[in-house]
Amino acid sequence: MSYSFEGMSDEQIAKLDDLDMLRNDLIGELQAINQYQDHILNLESDEALATLEHIIEEEKEHVAELMRLIQNLDPAQAEKFKRIL
Repeated sequence: MSYSFEGMSDEQIAKLDDLDMLRNDLIGELQAINQYQDHILNLESDEALATLEHIIEEEKEHVAELMRLIQNLDPAQAEKFKRIL
């Protein structure tokens, strides 16, 4: 994401950098869930299937944790979540 840093304090810039990293982490978690789900569709092993299903549940917890953290750091984002959830 591109921001104009003119007139912003170092703290504000650091917060934007943190949010950018966290949003990228959230994207990574969602991509991992999709990848594991795709793999599950092609697995023959029940053990592998159960393991990936377990991992998906953990990834979903990570998604929830990251969403909560992003909301805590970005009040405008938190308001958007409140309106749609």
